[in-house]
Amino acid sequence: MRARPPTTHVDDGHVTVRTTLVAADGTDLPPLEVAVRRAQADLLDPTASPTLPGLVAAAAACGEDLQVEGEVDALAARGAQALADRLATAWGTGGTRVEVASTYDGGPDAGGVGLFFTRGADSWSTLLDLLAAPEADRVTHLLAVHHGEPRLRAVEAQIIQGHQQVADELGLELVVLATSVRALLDPHRPWVETSGPALVGTGLTASAGLRRLVLSGANPVDRPGSVGSDPQVIEAVATRRTEVVLGNPHRDRDARLAHVLTDPLARRTLQVCWEGEQAGNCGRCRKCQITMASLLLAGDPDPARGFDAPIDLERVRVCDVSDTTAPLIQGVLRDLPPEHEELRRAWVDARHTSTGEEPPVRWGTDDPAGLAGPGVPTRVAAGLRAATGLPDAPAPRPLGWRPGTVPLRPALADHHRVRARATDDLRRPRAWAVVEPHLRDGARDGAQADLALRCHDLFGAGACYLPGVLWAPEAPPVLPPDAVGALLRTARARLWWRAEGDLEPVRLVETIEQGCLPLQVMPPGPAQDLAAALVAPLAALVVAADALDDLDLSPAAVARRLGPAVDHLLAGSADRDLVAGARRG
Repeated sequence: MRARPPTTHVDDGHVTVRTTLVAADGTDLPPLEVAVRRAQADLLDPTASPTLPGLVAAAAACGEDLQVEGEVDALAARGAQALADRLATAWGTGGTRVEVASTYDGGPDAGGVGLFFTRGADSWSTLLDLLAAPEADRVTHLLAVHHGEPRLRAVEAQIIQGHQQVADELGLELVVLATSVRALLDPHRPWVETSGPALVGTGLTASAGLRRLVLSGANPVDRPGSVGSDPQVIEAVATRRTEVVLGNPHRDRDARLAHVLTDPLARRTLQVCWEGEQAGNCGRCRKCQITMASLLLAGDPDPARGFDAPIDLERVRVCDVSDTTAPLIQGVLRDLPPEHEELRRAWVDARHTSTGEEPPVRWGTDDPAGLAGPGVPTRVAAGLRAATGLPDAPAPRPLGWRPGTVPLRPALADHHRVRARATDDLRRPRAWAVVEPHLRDGARDGAQADLALRCHDLFGAGACYLPGVLWAPEAPPVLPPDAVGALLRTARARLWWRAEGDLEPVRLVETIEQGCLPLQVMPPGPAQDLAAALVAPLAALVVAADALDDLDLSPAAVARRLGPAVDHLLAGSADRDLVAGARRG
């Protein structure tokens, strides 16, 4: 590949540096062009030095040697060969020899510090660092690069307008560059592998006033990612006037988003979306969903602020989490707190699906949602984290109360509160409550509503909350757990219908946590079978449908059932029993 000396052209308010290229076989290649606003022409370096990073990447990708006819900074010439060797080795394309026609020693001194800026988590975090740096190292210029397809230029222009607003607010100069370098590189290597040399070369074109150019790497230096952001690659393309450094070398993505969260301007203007092909954040693409999860991990009370759609578990489950993407969600998989366990599990599922693995067997997959408190996934994650520090464990046996199952109990830290509520005065204003979704276990038979009507006939007015409707898909309940808990605390007993199966773990726990007697109503046969399999304190919580007429819900009768059940439930804890159940297998 041969590069002719760069030429400068002025048109339409821009100054363009154009380098004509010829392939090794004599075929004309698309020229390499970098354009800057005419008002910033004083920043241009018209020599061949800035072309080196992009051209070396193109030559190495094609397995060709590179001959550069224009003048080149001596330091950049040496770095170009080191860059060619590094890329050719990484890509396995054979050796690429770089020849330059002539070199020169440096240029006029410059004092500015430029940062490639996209308003993403990486560049915003680096910008916050540079704003807080000593005055001599403080950022003076933000560099924004147009490099997408022509059909996306209008979107890029809107995004760059957002960059301008940030620059204006911070008192910095925004340098907008347009480049054709991707036309040379994209046919041969993925952008993630060529982005470093391509962007740095573009930035060096406008580096006449810069002594340092900063590019934020995608990963911390102790966790190198693709060759495109390798420090050896980035720093090899410096000139004597302008050093090139990798910004934010020690934070991972989660730490960078936590850093962004500390600055209102950064959080308000965060721009991470690229799959949505729009200015702003679509909220629906993989990048947006990952970012919102990371913001949640960082403690953002409203992670969907600035996104057009919220976190969506179904979207998350179908995200492609390749080996390249997986490092971005490691913190979410490892550290997302128990109250967001459903989201953590959705990302685990997405990762397993992407690698062709089956999702792990775990507790809480088929259990009903919690209504008066956390659901099973949250309770399991909290119990396991308290005992092991990890949210996952094998689940070889189901949750339940029959022999051979693993009990679900309140966390040890909650025992005092649970016992205090269970010993409260049971002269509550209502004898009963039926709080259950209309749809249970896929049945559309109205059983929960029928139970509520029967309780009304037998025991008088009670509390009834049946979220959902019989002819609609299940949806999250309207009332939050605190409101449902307050509702249960007005009743002495909570009843729900279940046609078969074990004593419902989450209903039992969340009801007793409110000092309310849990009663599972079942057809006579299944009720008799279940009661016979349970210990006496729990067998008393199973009621056959044909025995409802004889049920006594007076305060004294409720206390006689509730006390032994509480004692049995608090004889262990989620922290201990879940780990023991996982280990026994």
